[in-house]
Amino acid sequence: MSQSLIQNLRRETELAQAFATVLGEERSLIKAGDYQALAGLLERKVELAGLLGALTRAREAQMGALGIRTGAGGQLFGRQIDPSVEAAWRTLVFAARTASDANALNAAVVDAHLEFTEEAILALRQRGDNTTLYGRDGRAQTGPQGVSLATG
Repeated sequence: MSQSLIQNLRRETELAQAFATVLGEERSLIKAGDYQALAGLLERKVELAGLLGALTRAREAQMGALGIRTGAGGQLFGRQIDPSVEAAWRTLVFAARTASDANALNAAVVDAHLEFTEEAILALRQRGDNTTLYGRDGRAQTGPQGVSLATG
């Protein structure tokens, strides 16, 4: 059973690494302003997330059957944990943290773009004239309308 768990951990690690790679591509596209290409990446992210979810459930069931549980900081607990399982687990935890860090960085990039856009819109609205802006529906709107994203 532990060999099956090791294979699952390795596959989950590969998927986490692939997810981190997609997040890196996403960050590059956001920085470049290539929002059309982001749609294709979204499909890949959803697919990878689904596969990761299925493997996670399978791994958790396998670990439970072996009497292995995880604690704070991703530490493994249980009687007689195979050293190969522990090594594969550490590799998975590292890959998951890498993907998590990439996701946090993407969120910071998106937040920076959003803040810049909000400031630009505010500056246009504060000019005092009835500058025409486009609303969410793509139609021209005159003057301040809508809900500010910055106010939550």
